[in-house]
Amino acid sequence: MDRAWWNKYRAQVAAGFRGECLTSAQNVPGAKTVIFRQGGNSGAGAMSLAEHFGARRIILLGYDCQYTGGKAHWHGNHPKGLGNAASLPKWQAQFAEMAGHLAHCHIINCSRHTALPFWPRQRLEDALCH
Repeated sequence: MDRAWWNKYRAQVAAGFRGECLTSAQNVPGAKTVIFRQGGNSGAGAMSLAEHFGARRIILLGYDCQYTGGKAHWHGNHPKGLGNAASLPKWQAQFAEMAGHLAHCHIINCSRHTALPFWPRQRLEDALCH
C-alpha cells in the first residue's frame, strides 16, 4: 500500500525520524514489515494497525472521507507518483468492512466533517475526558 511513499521519502525519514518505521509492504529498507488487515486505504489501515498493536479504543481525527473545501487532503496534493484520494468512491465500502473487523473496539469519530456513518460522533475534547 505504501511502497511508493517509502521510495520517495526514505532518505528524509532516515535523516530526521528516530521512531520505529513500519510498513505493510514487503522488503522496504529501513522499515519493519507488519502484517495486518490493511483496509484498502491509509485511514482504515491506521485503525487496523492500532488494533493490531493492542488498541481497543480508537479516536478518529481528520476522517473526512470526502472532498472538503474542494480538496482531497488538508495539505496540498502529493507529488506525482503518489496517490491523491483517487479511490475515494471505494472508501465507504472499505470502512464498512473495517467497522465489522473492529466491532470489538470502541471507536469514536471526532472528525469535524465526515462522510462515515459507522461510528458515534463526539467532540475531541469530550472524547479525551473519558
